[in-house]
Amino acid sequence: MSDFPRWILSGLFGLLGSWIIILNYSMVISWYRHRRHSSRIPLLGGLGLMAGLLASPLPGVTRYAWVPLVIDLGCLFTLVEFCYAVLWLQVFKHEGHAA
Repeated sequence: MSDFPRWILSGLFGLLGSWIIILNYSMVISWYRHRRHSSRIPLLGGLGLMAGLLASPLPGVTRYAWVPLVIDLGCLFTLVEFCYAVLWLQVFKHEGHAA
């Protein structure tokens, strides 16, 4: 089977994921500069670019599929918010009531 379908999938997922990651950064920069609030797109950019790397026919590219999850602000903020909601609000809040 030809690598052509893998190139197409990799390119489409890579472009979509990269575009969403850039949008997430532009939203944060816009908030920082102008205090205009807009919402981030959680997880979609990082997961899209990760899918593009996993679909890539180039050898050795798949080992870097975790990188988009780290560089995407949507994924980073979602992870921080999740940890805050679970650890801080749930775990530490209940420990205070138990004493």
